[in-house]
Amino acid sequence: MTDGALVAAAGAELLTVVGEVGRPTLAAYVLAVGALAVRRRHPLLVVLATVPAAMTGYLWLAPMFALGTAARLVHSGALVGGAAAAVFLAAAAPLAYEIQCAGGAGSPAVLAAGLLGPALLAAGPTLLGRVARSRRALAERLTEARAALAREHRMAEERAAVAERARLAREMHDIVSHHVSRIAVEAGALSVTADTPEARRAGARIGRISSLAMTELRDTLGVLRAQEAAGGGPGALADLPSLVTGSGVDASVTDRVPASAELGAETEYAAYRTVQEALTNIVRHAPGARAEVVLELRGDALLVEVANGPPADGAIAAGTPVSGAGPGLGLVGLRERAALLGGSLEAGPDGDGFLVRARLPRSATAPGGREG
Repeated sequence: MTDGALVAAAGAELLTVVGEVGRPTLAAYVLAVGALAVRRRHPLLVVLATVPAAMTGYLWLAPMFALGTAARLVHSGALVGGAAAAVFLAAAAPLAYEIQCAGGAGSPAVLAAGLLGPALLAAGPTLLGRVARSRRALAERLTEARAALAREHRMAEERAAVAERARLAREMHDIVSHHVSRIAVEAGALSVTADTPEARRAGARIGRISSLAMTELRDTLGVLRAQEAAGGGPGALADLPSLVTGSGVDASVTDRVPASAELGAETEYAAYRTVQEALTNIVRHAPGARAEVVLELRGDALLVEVANGPPADGAIAAGTPVSGAGPGLGLVGLRERAALLGGSLEAGPDGDGFLVRARLPRSATAPGGREG
């Protein structure tokens, strides 16, 4: 029943005795009925407020409702037992007064019959309240167990997906690396034996592209193997120094993210991939250029910036693809990933160089999990 319904029921019981009791008794009844409105916030105090009404022997609904609520909400069994004992003694007080006025204890049968009502008044709501409390606690434990089971199921699915990605990466490496290696060998031979300078330069470019492709294949396989071994995602921000060191780019890292900051796994992975792709593009399009990587928290967003200057003297001009085949789809994929997380990515010329800037939410989950 709702609070209003309980107060209304106890108030209706109060109306049945109006005119039959004196003002002090009526005041005790009004106090007991009115206190029911706050029984959820102060259950034990409300029980005490209904004790005077229980002593009159006329008004029982208010003490029953108050005691039942206390038994359901109060954790301590001793306090609940004390409240029930107080209600029992209060309800048994009229019987004790009658026995005293009669000048004797009376027969045991009469005494037992007289105490039955107060015992039911105290025991009934107490038992019902404790049963309701136990059922609620059991329901909460079942909910927690279901949530834990669901988490275990998701973790098992993620581990299976990680293992499958690692297996596919190994197969891809075995198949593709063989052909790329042959391309690199043929390109090296062409750069030495070709009759014209243009052909030798083309062979050298093909060789560099093949070597870069082999490096990326090995990096991808290494990341997926590390993910399989650790059971977690690749690309944590803690791995950025090693990524920059192994990229072949003269780059500095400015990390302004506090060590205590909590970032979502998807956010860290997206940041890692942004830096990785930007460094790869520098190697391809602006060889020899200096670069700066900046990580910074701004409000609820992680800002990732990778800026590079012009290529070194004699190198290919910034923004010109090494292969001459036009820009790739790496930045397009990163922009889509950032959008899925609720962030954004901008990339474009910046003076004589190039700037990649990503703004990612601190905690995010991409639909469908990570994408390679």
